[in-house]
Amino acid sequence: MATEYNPELIQKLADKLYSQANTSIVLGTLIGFVAGGLFGLSASHQSATGAIIGVVLGSIAGYLIGQSRAFSLRVQAQMALCQRQIELNTRH
Repeated sequence: MATEYNPELIQKLADKLYSQANTSIVLGTLIGFVAGGLFGLSASHQSATGAIIGVVLGSIAGYLIGQSRAFSLRVQAQMALCQRQIELNTRH
């Protein structure tokens, strides 16, 4: 059985990549929040101020990492959608 072109499959892939992009921002921020808090707490010898600074810096770093990952995933989704559209435009 020959495999045929399925534009809906590419659309599903793009939708999934966009969903992963949104999740990566939230997850990156959350991981940065927890890791920064733990690092700040241990580095400041159980000081609340150190934990707060760690949480803020960790959250910012995690958010930026998540944004970077999300951008990459969105670009992949757009490339798939572009290829799908090219196929749809060149059909007879």
